[in-house]
Amino acid sequence: MRTLTATVKEIKEKVLPPLDDGVAQAASEFDTLAELRADIESRIREQLEAEAEVDFRGAVADALVQAAKVNATGPLVEARTRELIGGLARSLQARGVDAGAYLQLTGQTPEQLEQRMRAEASRAVGRELVLEAVADKLELDVPDDEVRELLVEQGEEPETIEQVFHHPETLVQLKEDLRLRKALDRVAADVTRIEPDLAAARGSIWTPEQEAPAPETKLWTPGS
Repeated sequence: MRTLTATVKEIKEKVLPPLDDGVAQAASEFDTLAELRADIESRIREQLEAEAEVDFRGAVADALVQAAKVNATGPLVEARTRELIGGLARSLQARGVDAGAYLQLTGQTPEQLEQRMRAEASRAVGRELVLEAVADKLELDVPDDEVRELLVEQGEEPETIEQVFHHPETLVQLKEDLRLRKALDRVAADVTRIEPDLAAARGSIWTPEQEAPAPETKLWTPGS
């Protein structure tokens, strides 16, 4: 066994500058620390609100799927599953991550990954089916002007926008996406929002109605 002796000659401690207006001026375009803090709080609030909106709209779509008793299976789901797996593979390749390493890091087998992707595909297809039914019932349409406005809002170059209108398949897909979004907008606008804690509390309270047979759904579907 070897014995090593180390001599500590110097110990340095990192001293941060005081958190004041000078730090704000050096690290941002703001003149005061209060302004910097307000900007950070505003950005975080906007991000949280955007995430909450996405979760809310997803919950509305899932409630529609449940109400319509849609269980998406078959070729559409299988095709979407392959798309999701292919997209994941391309994403991993772009990041230089080996598929085997990804499975090992996530603790999944190839079969478990495929099962998870199929569940996501089934959920997505189910949402699309019920939203298509809603869009048909409401007779929603998407004119070319709305597509153009969306592309402008997304910051697309004029040349790119014109290319979209010269490719019918791309234009049709964009219109369909917008149509489903409009359908979800209409449904979500009629839904009363409640806080998550209140929703959990309501779900835990027994009421006599829970013992009664489930009422027949009034949601219009293609087969109705």
